[in-house]
Amino acid sequence: MLKGWGMEVGGSTLLGTRILERTPTAVGWTLLRLASYITFTCGECGRAAHDEWVAAGATDAGGSPLYCSDCHRKRLINGSAAPQERDEVKSAAPGESAATGATAAQGASPEPVPDLFQEVLIRQMDSGEPHDVRETGSGIRWTFVVRERHLDERVCPVPAQAVNRVRRAKVVHLHRGRAFPTVLLAGPLKKKTVQGHLRGVQWPRSEIITGTRVTAEVDGSGRLHLSLTPLPQPVFIARRRFDYEYDPHIVVRELPLPPARPQANKATTPALTPLENTVLQTIRKLGYLDEEGRALLPMANLLNNLREQQGTGQAHSSDAVRAATNRLLSQRRLTWAMGSCAPDGLLNHPARPGERKVRLVCYTPFVLPRRKDTPGQRRVVHLPTGTSQHGVAGHLMKIEHLGKEASDAARSAYAEAHRKAGLAGSHTLPKGHTYVRPHQRGGA
Repeated sequence: MLKGWGMEVGGSTLLGTRILERTPTAVGWTLLRLASYITFTCGECGRAAHDEWVAAGATDAGGSPLYCSDCHRKRLINGSAAPQERDEVKSAAPGESAATGATAAQGASPEPVPDLFQEVLIRQMDSGEPHDVRETGSGIRWTFVVRERHLDERVCPVPAQAVNRVRRAKVVHLHRGRAFPTVLLAGPLKKKTVQGHLRGVQWPRSEIITGTRVTAEVDGSGRLHLSLTPLPQPVFIARRRFDYEYDPHIVVRELPLPPARPQANKATTPALTPLENTVLQTIRKLGYLDEEGRALLPMANLLNNLREQQGTGQAHSSDAVRAATNRLLSQRRLTWAMGSCAPDGLLNHPARPGERKVRLVCYTPFVLPRRKDTPGQRRVVHLPTGTSQHGVAGHLMKIEHLGKEASDAARSAYAEAHRKAGLAGSHTLPKGHTYVRPHQRGGA
């Protein structure tokens, strides 16, 4: 049993923290996943690390120094190991790592070893572009989310299907749920509709904030209506008041951070260095956005992006970026998370079983409010009798076995219901199903 640094590799704790998982690796080290973060000094690079993943490697003296996951990755890439570690690796079958050989001997399928810093592709829908485009009885309707560039450039995104109708329109109205709309743009719009955008829109920036969701509809009478959906109660994010429905992804990505407040104890939480601020903003701009208001980015993506800034006078070495990231982790401004890489190279989060695991650095710019049910808002469900009239909620119905396909109206209704419910994922109706709208059943 290897001992040292307050741990036993074969035991259950490391520096007083429970060990959840052990993975022997091809360089003779053991990769440990802990129940919580610990702070330690890497025995190879000498940097302070704050992590829940730690590599432990035996030495001739029988001690067990700790290594950061970055140095472990370098060892895996370079194939370097201490002499006695190479002997342990050779004990596996040819072409297998020690971990793989041991697993094969037991006749079990190996769990993918976390590739902690592998660069992967991140793909998410840009909700700032027109989506949920559909024809209505009077025109064409679509949805978009206001982005910073829309406000700065005074533009409104227009889908290709609606360009001709918008060019024939003569006025743009903003509806806030009040009796009278506000005119944002008047006059012929033909020359103002260019490359999928309507230019010259006078957004009221005191009310329209980055991330606000807008429903647009151009009718046959020459009017473009932009409608906002009021929230039951205003919410505050980053000291900004939101009165209307918003998209949490765009809010996390683009809403300006509030000015830093004076700190009573600067020694406890030091001010950000320029590089630390660059790290945070890079994660925010490029990371995968989840429903909890977090931006998650593989470490390799972060390093490669900052290296690509060479020639701009802003490039930073990988060691400097890693050191800045470790400081942010120790200050709790960043945390670690785990995702996985699909066979097509795309990032999945949370991690999916059987896929190669990928380490993600996680940044939460600000806490998004969570809507809580209040006694006055709770939905009361009355169980219907066989003859009583009762409401039936909207739901999916499988029709693939009938050889039928959903109508365009059903697809549009599903997209609208999915969006209003605030559900994550695609608003596209699943293949082989149709959508049944909410309706009444029973009664006289």
